[in-house]
Amino acid sequence: MNGWEIFLFITLLVLSVYYLIYNIGTLTLVIIAARRISKETRWPVGFSSIEVFSNPMTPTVTVLVPAHNEEAGIVAAVDSLRNLRYPALDIVIADDGSTDRTLDVLIEAFDLVPMPISSGDESILQEGATLAEYQSTSGARIHVVSKESIGRRADAVNAALRVATGELVCMIDADSMLAPDALLRLALPFIDDPRVVAAGGTILPANGMTFQGGNPVGYALPRKWIERFQVIEYLRAFLLGRSGWSGRNGLTIISGAFGLYRREAMISVGGLTAESLAEDADLLLSVHSEAVEAKRPYSVVFDARAVCWTEVPSRLDQLKSQRIRWAQGLDEILVKFRKLVFRPRYGVLGNLALPWLFLYEYLAPLVAAVGVVTSICILIGTGGNIAPVILVLVCGIGLSAVVGIAALVVDLLWFKNYAANRQLGLLIVTTLLEPIFYRPFTFVWQLVGIMRGRLGRSSEWGVMERTGHASAAGAAEASEAK
Repeated sequence: MNGWEIFLFITLLVLSVYYLIYNIGTLTLVIIAARRISKETRWPVGFSSIEVFSNPMTPTVTVLVPAHNEEAGIVAAVDSLRNLRYPALDIVIADDGSTDRTLDVLIEAFDLVPMPISSGDESILQEGATLAEYQSTSGARIHVVSKESIGRRADAVNAALRVATGELVCMIDADSMLAPDALLRLALPFIDDPRVVAAGGTILPANGMTFQGGNPVGYALPRKWIERFQVIEYLRAFLLGRSGWSGRNGLTIISGAFGLYRREAMISVGGLTAESLAEDADLLLSVHSEAVEAKRPYSVVFDARAVCWTEVPSRLDQLKSQRIRWAQGLDEILVKFRKLVFRPRYGVLGNLALPWLFLYEYLAPLVAAVGVVTSICILIGTGGNIAPVILVLVCGIGLSAVVGIAALVVDLLWFKNYAANRQLGLLIVTTLLEPIFYRPFTFVWQLVGIMRGRLGRSSEWGVMERTGHASAAGAAEASEAK
């Protein structure tokens, strides 16, 4: 064996160790998450809900809904919010320069009338000018801010935040639906513990779902494989990853699709950073940093039982745009918050969570690319010696499938979102196919996003065409699947 072959074998061995550490670490998070979820779901049913509703100190929640060309699903999304089981709820919708009928359908559906434009909290930066404001006359606590668009979701959220008055602020995407008790579950930690500054819930794909009155009535899987692969991704990320990191302030992101913050915590960091492509992670890490530097005790929590259903990309071009944006955003926040890494005062966040994010999220596509090239070189240069290649495949793809199966087991035992036999069988097949037929695409797009970040290219958001949620025609099919 010559020196070149030895180098290739050592490279594959290092890659195998890399994947082995990743999957062992992920399985450790699985165990931590499963223990947390098991403990939470053993609590007496309804006790927390009664406590919140009967507590005179229950804080008002203002829900911030940024909307850009959301005509297809905006009314259903607002209906979902109005049907939430929460006693003190305001809704502020920021129409971010929509060119469709988003504003018109809101005016028609909720009897909106114009009101004077308020100055709002001027400590929150808003670049796009407010054009008009509306208030509902139907008794619903709905406020709409119509503004110029600068092409950034964060600016729309900030426009809504400027006029928010609730003690707690909930961010939710306009294409999302909350489970009826989702907000109640996230609000409870804020009532129990004044140190809690932020809370996140589980995000799951709404594609294929059926909703009535804003509530899910059918739990059918999406028909397209590209959407099913994302179901596995979301189950793995939220039920396992974020549940596991939340125990000791280790969360690096609370999804912008559904997150709850103390308003004062958002105000203290100036709201969302408009130029960031990862504004949700940017916001949470800013809140972490501000609290640590101020030496103020704080807590960031996660409740896997608080579920938000959101529409995910159903076309390859949409998914490509989203994943490039996510990767470039990850590059941005790792650069911006590099000062937090390996600083003792930042605890689990700085010493474990952020390094893990760098090693196994940021570097993952680069490592995969090295693995593919090295495997090809070994197969060609050693006359077809497949043993080291199989080792990498087992440590990478094989153990990854085990982690995906673990996510399905957690969902089956405690949540039963996809409990029907046919759905579960399809998800198991999807889990086995995902590392082979789906993840290579996402890795390529991640590499493009990383390169854009490294080259200092201007940030791009792209456009995702909304189709709205499942229609009543799908109700029977969903019911049968359930």
